[in-house]
Amino acid sequence: MDTNNDHHKRVTDKTFTILCIDDESVNLKILTSIFKKDYRVIVCKTAQQGFAKAMSILPDLILLDVIMPDVSGFELIVKLKHQVELNHIPVIFITGLQSIEDEEKGINLGACDYIQKPFNHGIVRARVNIHLELVRQRKLLDKYAHVDSLTELPNHRKWQNDSTKQWQASLQSKTPLVIGIVDVDFFKKYNDHYGHQQGDIVLRKISNVIRRYLFNYGGEIYRCGGEEFYFYLPYKKKNDIEAILNGCIDSVTQLEIAHQKSPVSPFLTISIGATQVTANEKSTMIQAIELADKLLYQVKNASRNAAKLELFTS
Repeated sequence: MDTNNDHHKRVTDKTFTILCIDDESVNLKILTSIFKKDYRVIVCKTAQQGFAKAMSILPDLILLDVIMPDVSGFELIVKLKHQVELNHIPVIFITGLQSIEDEEKGINLGACDYIQKPFNHGIVRARVNIHLELVRQRKLLDKYAHVDSLTELPNHRKWQNDSTKQWQASLQSKTPLVIGIVDVDFFKKYNDHYGHQQGDIVLRKISNVIRRYLFNYGGEIYRCGGEEFYFYLPYKKKNDIEAILNGCIDSVTQLEIAHQKSPVSPFLTISIGATQVTANEKSTMIQAIELADKLLYQVKNASRNAAKLELFTS
């Protein structure tokens, strides 16, 4: 049974961060005293400081005063809502402004709530808890929306998000990145012979062993198709990358999953196509994946149970 106490424990969590922005120290002290037991509380006294802090810590909730020197809370929320990294963060105005027009303005600018001073501690706490519960639920939904239910790997949607970030990071830092595709050899033959239920078990085993192996080198793998997985790796020297790719192949072979219908091995194997790429304005992540897919196709038409790595040139 879900008791009120259990509900409170779920919502009040030190992993949640509240950013309080108010030019009056006494208000910041009051807000800190209300929430410090249950949440991580960060305080700022100006809009400029608050925006910079929001960018650096990405809080779960922002409590914002309206009337501040130089830049008002109304001006700041407009800036927050126009910032991609911050526009999803709920903002609650806590202000001495009493008019309905000001409250309407705050809500129309994107605030999720509007609390007038002098405020009741219990009401402020209750409203903050409600909005943080919504944050918790959104994060939970977001997590499951990006996870493949069978293997528990991140899924294709998560790949699209993460690969875009990796590409942008490579573009900004001018550092190479390795992009690749893993495919399970003769997996249809495996399913036809051993059954789809056993095939699902095998996919979980394979994905877990590859993920653990790539994790040691800062890489991540995603399930993007039935038996097809995409991955990225931070750049190492070419020989090191080839060794890592071969290590992935060996880690699967060492599971010794019998595959009587495989023409290349008594055990289940994988093939890999990968490309080393430094992002630039003339190329895209899609082009890099297309090259990796082409290289994978070449491996599958040759020996299988092997990896092929090439440099991407735009």
